[in-house]
Amino acid sequence: MIQLSANLQISRYEWAEICLRELLPKSSSPVVSDVGSGDGRMRNITESAGGQWQGFDIAPQRPDIVSWNLDYPSPNESKSPGIILLLDVLEHLNNPWLNIQNLTDTLIPGGFLIITVPNPRWSRSRFNTLGKGYPACFTQSDLDLNHHVFTPWPHIVEKLLNDTGFNVEQYVTLDGQTNLPGNPYNFRYPVRYVFSLLNMVIEKYDPSACGMSYGIVAKKR
Repeated sequence: MIQLSANLQISRYEWAEICLRELLPKSSSPVVSDVGSGDGRMRNITESAGGQWQGFDIAPQRPDIVSWNLDYPSPNESKSPGIILLLDVLEHLNNPWLNIQNLTDTLIPGGFLIITVPNPRWSRSRFNTLGKGYPACFTQSDLDLNHHVFTPWPHIVEKLLNDTGFNVEQYVTLDGQTNLPGNPYNFRYPVRYVFSLLNMVIEKYDPSACGMSYGIVAKKR
């Protein structure tokens, strides 16, 4: 069973930078594949940490990002990375086992996979499930607008990674715990206060409920 390492107050990009700075000196290759790289914001972060960035996306937004549909093997021009970034991508994948296996095949032995995803165990997500029947970030609207087709429960993601050649080395929650609300102090404030307090109670007794997102570092066997 996957074990939680820490509750962090930082964003996925801040956490990914910390991971890169920690893992690049241990990696046999400085190449970092940023898969689902979006606007390419991780390029400067990767290069400042000493890595060689290569970006991939199914719909590239920049000329330095290579088109890659993860249903297929990696593009011929790609280099074998020592680290793969997969930041808020997994929930969009139609075929997670196939897609992660295609990533595994590019990674050097002993290489690292850094993943972030929305946290379905988040305290607010639990209330959303109770009231509406769906975890936050995985509603019909999220399916229609954002193509969130895979709900990444931590134990399922652990099995996915184990099945595709990885061992989980770190599991953290991101984006911080719930705090009591501040302004505006209007007629809705008591409701907001009680709701936040209930979230804080859940998070106290189940730390995996802290944070809208979570992150995993996995190492290729």
